[in-house]
Amino acid sequence: MSRILILLILFLVMGCNLQTSLSDSSSSSSTSSIVSSSSSSSSSSGLPSTNGGTFNPGTGYNLVWNDEFNGSGIDLNNWSYDTGASGWGNNEWQNYTDNGSGGANAYITNGMLVIKAIKIGGLQAGGFTSARLKTQGKKFWKYGVIAARIALPQGGKGIWPAFWMLGTNISTVGWPACGEIDIMEWLGDQAYTVYGTLHWEENGHASYGLNRTISAYQSFHIYHAEWTSSYIKIGVDGTYYYTMDITTAGTTEFHNPFFIILNLAVGGNWPGYPTAATPFPQYMYVDWVRVYQK
Repeated sequence: MSRILILLILFLVMGCNLQTSLSDSSSSSSTSSIVSSSSSSSSSSGLPSTNGGTFNPGTGYNLVWNDEFNGSGIDLNNWSYDTGASGWGNNEWQNYTDNGSGGANAYITNGMLVIKAIKIGGLQAGGFTSARLKTQGKKFWKYGVIAARIALPQGGKGIWPAFWMLGTNISTVGWPACGEIDIMEWLGDQAYTVYGTLHWEENGHASYGLNRTISAYQSFHIYHAEWTSSYIKIGVDGTYYYTMDITTAGTTEFHNPFFIILNLAVGGNWPGYPTAATPFPQYMYVDWVRVYQK
């Protein structure tokens, strides 16, 4: 009888140990799965962080207009589209769309505007689609601080995003007599350099530009211009690197209202043209656009 009792006790102890071992193994497997899933979710988003970036426009400036891109779609009270594949005066290769031929070329996601350049054909004019948004006919300003928080595309030869302005009188006087303020231009094969430039008419086309080195170009930076009756300054992340006097007789263009443009061009006289090594699609992210005035 005692021998049977001893065997019964041994059986019960072994069973408890086996159950504990199985439970620990199951718990360890479950925890490992959760960690892996969380890590995968974080890395798969691939989107830069939004709704951030501290920007001080300067003493006396107040916010008069902004688009934070927090809605469900592009606000057509603020923006319209340039469309077509005309080369846009620079022998560009993209066809600008308003309905996303070959896929959506402009849309809102995660609190930001996305402009997407897509390869739909060969390495030639019309082989790409993209988008060019403008406030023309809807929103325009004379003087102020104009700023946008932008993350640039992956890059490569022929990729040419821009944040810029044109005079509202372009339809009557043409370019460059309307004036142009390039707050940010970037060439995909010069990944860590951004350009600021003014264009105007003075016995023909005149221009003056400088550039600035940036780091982590696919992260958000704030590109901005301060435009007064005396000068235009262009900067990045609160630091101005460019100043031009606009009090001269030849720069009257810069004393008229201007509208804002955001676009992602593919190819052109200045950036050159995509090659087989240029990756597509390309994405330009815009967290917000703001205008301040005194």
